[in-house]
Amino acid sequence: MDLQRLYAGSFIDWEAVTASWNKRTVSSRLLLFAARRYLEEQTPVPDPERLEMLSRARLPDEIKDAFASPPEVPASRRWGEFVDAAVAAELEMVTYGERPPLLHELRSGLERAAAEAGADTEVARWFLARRDALPGTDLPDDPGYLPV
Repeated sequence: MDLQRLYAGSFIDWEAVTASWNKRTVSSRLLLFAARRYLEEQTPVPDPERLEMLSRARLPDEIKDAFASPPEVPASRRWGEFVDAAVAAELEMVTYGERPPLLHELRSGLERAAAEAGADTEVARWFLARRDALPGTDLPDDPGYLPV
C-alpha cells in the first residue's frame, strides 16, 4: 500500500467534492474553512502535478492549493481536518444506499494503512483519526448492508 499517497488524500473523489461545491452544501463550505486553516498553518509549496489534477475543477483556489500541498511527515492535524472535510463534502454526493459499502471500504483501508505504518507512529495515529472521523459507526460491519 502506498502510504504517502493515502496520506496525501488519494482516496478523495474530487469530482464529487466539486459537485458538492456547485450545490453549495454546508460540507463544501466547511471544506473551504478547513483549507484556509491548513494553509495558515503551513507554508505550502504546491506540487504542480497535484495542482493539475484540480485545474479544471470549479473550486476555490484555497482548496486547490491545500490539496496540492500535503505536508511531509509528521502527520499534520490541520491536514487531517482538511481531508476529513473533503470526505464529508464527497459523501454529500453519494446516495444514501451507497454510503455503507463506501464507508466500510474506507474504514478497512485506513485501518490497513495504520497497521502498515506501524503501531504507535504518528502516521498510524493520523490514519486511525481519519477512520474515527468517518460517519456511520452505528451501521453494521457487513458492507452488503443497504438501508431501507
